[in-house]
Amino acid sequence: MAARLRRICLAGVAVAAVAALAAPVAGARGGLLGLFGSSCPTNGDQVFAPWGDDSSYWLAPNGGLEDGSKGWALHNGAAVVSGNEPFLRSGSHSLALPSGSTAATPTICIGPNNPYVRFFASDAGGSDRGLHVRVTWYGLLNIVLGITDATTYDGGRSWDAQGQLRSAGGGDVLIPLLGSTSARIEFTPLGSGSRWQVDDVYVDPRINRIG
Repeated sequence: MAARLRRICLAGVAVAAVAALAAPVAGARGGLLGLFGSSCPTNGDQVFAPWGDDSSYWLAPNGGLEDGSKGWALHNGAAVVSGNEPFLRSGSHSLALPSGSTAATPTICIGPNNPYVRFFASDAGGSDRGLHVRVTWYGLLNIVLGITDATTYDGGRSWDAQGQLRSAGGGDVLIPLLGSTSARIEFTPLGSGSRWQVDDVYVDPRINRIG
């Protein structure tokens, strides 16, 4: 009888472990992480068609800052402010990034099928050295798999769609393939005189991007 109960208990533990791996994992840094990106959206809209980009994108969680700073990590003066990018007219807020500040998006489902990110930004009148963007990749249980220094955008310009960011990076393209379930996109203005604003962070959900 004791042996039978022990087998039942062990079987229950095994089932619970499998269920825990199969279900989305609640991230300590916010957001839900699907197993190897399995819960990522599979469709989107051609948001950037006016800029010659016919890819379809989905809005990242609170990517438009309309829920305030919910899910974002804001440091050293980064803040949600009034004022929206002028193209989509989809809200009334954006992210302000003074010099010395850093902001990271909520957790984004961005596995091997979602390697591209695009957003709107402005640095009108700014005199900094640009906006540096990096990607922190997470695996199951929010384990950091790696960090990609993705690119730096030139400053001193008014609102515009920023160039398509390959979030996997050149040499780090294997990071999402080796079990990444999600990522956070981090924005940091370089140097002094920053007047950066960021709004409407989108992810490309197409499945044929890596190659």
